[in-house]
Amino acid sequence: MKSLRQLHLYLGCFFAPLVAFFSFTGILQTYRLHEAPKNQPPPPAWIKTLATVHKDQRMARGEPATAMKLFTAAMGVALIATMALGVVMAFKLGRSRLAVVGCLVLGTVIPIAAVWLAHASAAP
Repeated sequence: MKSLRQLHLYLGCFFAPLVAFFSFTGILQTYRLHEAPKNQPPPPAWIKTLATVHKDQRMARGEPATAMKLFTAAMGVALIATMALGVVMAFKLGRSRLAVVGCLVLGTVIPIAAVWLAHASAAP
């Protein structure tokens, strides 16, 4: 268990800056802050640049960076592994397995319900 905790810790710390970056730029894109609304001035250049890095792993006009694509893929794999390690540790070290299961169920059901409700309300 100690080696799992250490792996979880180091993977989390190593990839935390990139996860934070993609989380921040994902928020900007969720609210379409990187796009110019009709008849509105364009968004700030820094938002457009960050969106391009997020979506295409390149700067605004540059070529896609293979190294960045590989690092982003590694981050995705490590993030999944780190989450899995965290869930294993929650079951092994947590006080209540029921609370862990409840959190996992709610964390799955709430986003699905939100998308379903949005889809249902948009239907004619």
